[in-house]
Amino acid sequence: MDSPVQALWRDRSGSDNSVNGRVVDVSALGIRIRVPAPIEKGAYVTFNASKVPLQGTGSVKSCKQQGLGYMIGLEFTGGLRWRPKDGAGDSENK
Repeated sequence: MDSPVQALWRDRSGSDNSVNGRVVDVSALGIRIRVPAPIEKGAYVTFNASKVPLQGTGSVKSCKQQGLGYMIGLEFTGGLRWRPKDGAGDSENK
C-alpha cells in the first residue's frame, strides 16, 4: 500500500507537530507510515489517510530510521478497526 497520510501529534515539550508521509501498510489493529521526522514512542498521533480511507488516532509503538525517513508503527486507539472491503480499503469505527 502506498497512499498519502497526514500525521499530527504533540511532543513531550508540548509543541504541536505535523508531517505528511506515506502509508506503508494497514492491519486490523494498526497502521505503519513513513514520515520525514521521528515521532517518540508513546505519543498519540492523529492521522488522515483519505485514499485508504482511514482516519483516527494511534499510539506510537515503534519508530525506526530508514534511509532519510522514519517508519512509524501506530496501534489504533478508541476502538478503531480496519478491514479491507472487496479488495479496496475501508475503515470502520466500532
